[in-house]
Amino acid sequence: MHTRLVSYLQDNRDQIIENWLTEVEVPAPARSPGGEDGVVPYAFLADAFDSVLGVIRDGRGPDVRSGTMHLENFLGITCECEERCFGGRVCMELHDAGLEAFMSVFESSWDTEHEFNAFDREYSKDLINQALSGFFGQEIERCPHRQSRNDCPFVTQHLPQL
Repeated sequence: MHTRLVSYLQDNRDQIIENWLTEVEVPAPARSPGGEDGVVPYAFLADAFDSVLGVIRDGRGPDVRSGTMHLENFLGITCECEERCFGGRVCMELHDAGLEAFMSVFESSWDTEHEFNAFDREYSKDLINQALSGFFGQEIERCPHRQSRNDCPFVTQHLPQL
């Protein structure tokens, strides 16, 4: 199953990345004139795609991701996390949009030969979601906004003991 899934995703790589680029809604940089939407570099999504395939193929990701593009390379330059809103968390938006982009090639309008049944699609979705979580988990460790945002769900809050 994993080999078939990896092959299918690889065959549809361009479509998945294109969907990811067009569907992701990231906020504009805080210092952006006019408030246009931010931009996520293609290289970042291509690296994310390759990492997801590696996790599915090998069963686990690398201990340290050595890709060429990280969140820190474009956060604050092309997009920025915003205070107190889910949509402003670039990492979560990229994860959700990525899952939607990967799953778009399983829709009946795309998978016209029905290579994957409903069970296969659900299983594939779980694998892809776990792989994306691992990828973004490593990115969040490097995120320059992680410690400065008190609403970031990835910062461990140390509550005082009563």
